[in-house]
Amino acid sequence: MVAVAQQMEVGFGNKYFSSVAELPPSDGHRVNKAVAKFIVDPKHRSLNFEKLHAMDQPLWSIRASDKIRVVIWREGARCFLLEAGQHDIYKKYERGRFRYSPNTGFIGIIDTSLLGSNHAVDGIYRLAEPVVDNGSGVLDHWSDADLRELGCTDDAIYALRTARTEEQLVELNLPSIEIERAIDVMEITPEQWRTPTLIADDNAAEQRMRRAIEDFGAAHGLSPFFTPEEVAKIAAAPIEEWMIFLHPDQRGAVRRRYEGPARVRGAAGTGKTVVALHRAAELAIRFRAEGAAPLPILFTTYIKTLPPIFEGLYNRLPNSVPGAVEFVSVDKLARRIVTEDGIRAHIDTNSINAAFKEAFTQVVAAGTPLAKANLTRQYLRDEITNVIRGRGIITIDHYLEIERTGRTVPFAEALRRQTWTLMEAWREGMDQRKTVAFSDVLLFARDAARARNAPTYRAAIVDEAQDLTLVGLQFVRALVNANSENDSPDGLLLVGDGAQRIYPGCFTLRQAGIEVTGRSTVLKTNYRNTAEILGAAFAIAGDAPVEDLDGAYRRSDEPTDSLRESGVRPALVECNGPEDEDVFVASRIQQFVDSGAVAYGDIGVFVPTNRHVKNAAAMLESTGVPCTDLASWAGTTSDTVKVGTYHRAKGLEFKVVFLPGLDERFPRPPDPGQDPEEYSEQCALAVSQLFVAMTRARDALFLTTPGSPSPLLVEHIDAFDVIES
Repeated sequence: MVAVAQQMEVGFGNKYFSSVAELPPSDGHRVNKAVAKFIVDPKHRSLNFEKLHAMDQPLWSIRASDKIRVVIWREGARCFLLEAGQHDIYKKYERGRFRYSPNTGFIGIIDTSLLGSNHAVDGIYRLAEPVVDNGSGVLDHWSDADLRELGCTDDAIYALRTARTEEQLVELNLPSIEIERAIDVMEITPEQWRTPTLIADDNAAEQRMRRAIEDFGAAHGLSPFFTPEEVAKIAAAPIEEWMIFLHPDQRGAVRRRYEGPARVRGAAGTGKTVVALHRAAELAIRFRAEGAAPLPILFTTYIKTLPPIFEGLYNRLPNSVPGAVEFVSVDKLARRIVTEDGIRAHIDTNSINAAFKEAFTQVVAAGTPLAKANLTRQYLRDEITNVIRGRGIITIDHYLEIERTGRTVPFAEALRRQTWTLMEAWREGMDQRKTVAFSDVLLFARDAARARNAPTYRAAIVDEAQDLTLVGLQFVRALVNANSENDSPDGLLLVGDGAQRIYPGCFTLRQAGIEVTGRSTVLKTNYRNTAEILGAAFAIAGDAPVEDLDGAYRRSDEPTDSLRESGVRPALVECNGPEDEDVFVASRIQQFVDSGAVAYGDIGVFVPTNRHVKNAAAMLESTGVPCTDLASWAGTTSDTVKVGTYHRAKGLEFKVVFLPGLDERFPRPPDPGQDPEEYSEQCALAVSQLFVAMTRARDALFLTTPGSPSPLLVEHIDAFDVIES
């Protein structure tokens, strides 16, 4: 029987959670159960906790099922869960060595069968750049004579002297025996090698490992150690809360130093938010080490429900600095700034709507240019909110000459002049009602931030930056720069994807006066969606041009590869009416939960409008399915189905997603006489919003319809498994 301490401290490798996510849901559930059992009683008979037959390596495994194993690195009463997978997963560990060096910061698997082949590092913890490189070699504490005594040839010694990091060492074109000798003595002196300790000091080895993890673990995506109670909570938490470990390919974007504003772009599921969160932690550590002013780092986004969720994820990062980062929406922050500066800015939604309705009736009379153009009220309201006020335009001459990026309806001078008149009538109506629009609050807040003598934040990270207005971006930028015209180094990071825009109208960084050339990173690997889900989403979205902050591109030009190669195809479910659709959604949710593989909290139901949200929530509750409206969700763990609009789902992910109501009325039919260009723009925005909703799904996606499917879905029917309910 294996002798194991009963109270182990457990940590997680950066491949562990993704390896569990790649398993079928039932196998992932078995892994979680096995881990929960392991932390309570490592000697439980069903686990078959045993040491791998690797040469002098503290590698072990536990059994999750007949076919599934979990590989564990153990030193004394502390261990790391490295990876879960098919029972032969341990083979790649058996042919390698797990190395950690408190002296140089290397932590990783070295495949001894590939030593000297220029790809010797297994890749699980491979660094994008060395953690420590002060110009000294890894064997500088060994003289040439010492190395000859060790058995190294002169040619080998010459090559070994060129290695500044363990990564460079294992990639040398040398016989494996030469590299293995060097690896064995990197952490000891020649004197220690000549007088080896006869009895291994397990406690000393355990302390060396702890030191390595504390000093360098976060840089390699390794979590700190957790107590059994903490591990139990982590294992039981929804996937959204523990998929926070950084992939090695993303580390460059996190750790780079930028002399000015920078940007991270990538398609859905490429880990932009994870990069942003790790960047916040990296900056907090860096600024503290550099003795920078004790100003907080701002992490903001336009979606008001996301900041508390992001804050919860940040707090789970192994290297997060408590209290160093403030998570707040742009809306809430703008209101706070104007209040601090004594600016009265009361917002009354009902009064705002009444003022616009009155202004429209007064200005858009029969026979006027806007009336002849057959543009809807909403289109004109968006024009004022996102183009005129959203860009901070204060003169009609400026409006007459600007390029209306993101708006495809031709706007001749007559239309612009009357739209300007409509805006002035709307503002007059709001003044009479003693209210202002949110676009006005943003303008007030921007000007207040620009007038400050000192920055409010040391740096700002904007997630989903493509959904801000130009004024919103200028506001955030001013919070970092204050009244200075110069951008602070590492001061502004914009994270987002133009293909996931969910609001009308947009702008380019050039129009905002922001330059990110040479400071832009594109993430290309999708870690969230299966290839089938991603393929269906891109098929629906089509290859239309995308207006992005850096300029326009086509969707097909955006390189995205799914790391999760296979899964179930998304389902298109044709139901016989709304009641039949409700029954299908509720019953299928219950089937998932009853299987034990998915919890209520792992499921999302998303619809186009708030009215649909109320209907969907009422339906689920009437069938006994617990649910929470995303509009009121604070991001805390709750075992309830999340229900919300496509907008509210932005930035989130779920194991299973249902998208009901996608019949022939989606996208919404045109209004009588509606301008074709406006309707085309309206449809493109609706498709973009649906794309966002589809890519929230990690493992399974159901698009349901109470009748005939939307022509958009029928056109790409081959991307789905069609089910008739």
